[in-house]
Amino acid sequence: MPDAGRFSESGEQGSRAVMEAAAVLERELAAGLADAGAAAQRLTTEHRVDQEEFDRLVRRVSDNTHQLIDAVGERVLAGTTGEVSEHARRLTADAHDVLDLLLRLGSLAPGLANRALKDAFGPQRDARPDDGAEPGHRPQG
Repeated sequence: MPDAGRFSESGEQGSRAVMEAAAVLERELAAGLADAGAAAQRLTTEHRVDQEEFDRLVRRVSDNTHQLIDAVGERVLAGTTGEVSEHARRLTADAHDVLDLLLRLGSLAPGLANRALKDAFGPQRDARPDDGAEPGHRPQG
């Protein structure tokens, strides 16, 4: 019968690794909050989503999440062999593929949102209008 203590120790090491990876991801996501805040501000004042700004946020999330998937996958693979190892490799690859698909679908959001915002609020205004009007201000009439 296998030594239950050995499996318990492996599980604890894996849990610690996952917690460390999650802490790093949390710090990275917190750093992206400023970018997200700027995007939200632009949405409320200019009634538009900036594609480049959105793409930067998506890249940050993509990079961090792929790193988290890799870190967790490596920890799982470290304690496995044979068929279990192969399943873990496939699961890791599938997780990367699903993330990429979701982020590609998400990249359509700014165009769709801007089209809907234009219909709802009229033409988009530049953040620094030449006519002296405040950003996001729409002439009445």
